[in-house]
Parts: sequence; structure tokens; C-alpha cells
Amino acid sequence: MTDLKPDRLSALILEDQSVMRDIIRSHLDNMGFHTVEVAANVAEAEQMIAAKRYDIIFVDWILPGQSGYSMMKNYREDRAYDDIAFVMVTGQAEAHSMVEAMKAGATSYIIKPIIGADFQDVVNTVIEWISTVRARAAAKRV
Repeated sequence: MTDLKPDRLSALILEDQSVMRDIIRSHLDNMGFHTVEVAANVAEAEQMIAAKRYDIIFVDWILPGQSGYSMMKNYREDRAYDDIAFVMVTGQAEAHSMVEAMKAGATSYIIKPIIGADFQDVVNTVIEWISTVRARAAAKRV
């Protein structure tokens, strides 16, 4: 178990539906996250990511204009974002969609509708991933 706690992590929620943004934010608040910001589209999210470093970005797959999936894929091609967790949030429950998201660089995958216990399990696993990635990066610097 990691000693990395949610209150020390920042999250960005990229979701075009305000109800879904509120649900995700509520779950994160219940887990102890203090820094949770939201974006309704890719352009807004990209501006926010350029201005601030987030630990976890929750990305809705299907968005108006550019998809969250393609945005995540673009960031994954840039090594500067290797330590950021990207969590795909989507109603696409088919196995091939999950595999596609993971191959494209998603750290994890959450299927809508979001269930509290499942959400917390995914986020706890993502926090473990962040802790592991940071430990590896620290070890390389030594």
C-alpha cells in the first residue's frame, strides 16, 4: 500500500456533461481529494494542462469536437506526461474498447454509470500506479 494520499494529488475531470462532472467530483471529494478541477472540452483541458501539472486526468472518451481518447493519445506520445495517470471514463463497455484505451496509454478505465465502490477501487489502483512511477523516476535520478 502506498503512503500517497488523495489530499496530496490534483485531478482534472474532462467531461462535457455537467452531471457526470459533478458525480466524479463528488466521488473524489469523498475520497479526500482537495484539488479537483473540471473542463468541458479538449481545448479547455489543454489550456489547463499547459498551466498546471495534474496527477490524474479523468477523460471522457466521446466529446464534442476532438475526442478525449485522441487527446489522451496525443499526450501519451509526449514523454513529459509519462507520470500523469489518464483514466478513460466512458459508456463504452465493450472489451475491445477497453483494450484500445489501454493500448493508447490509459492508466485505467471507468465505465458509466459510475458506481462509488468501483470508482474508488479504480482510483486507489491509479494512486498505486502513480506511486510506483514516481518511485522509479526517483530511483533513476539517484
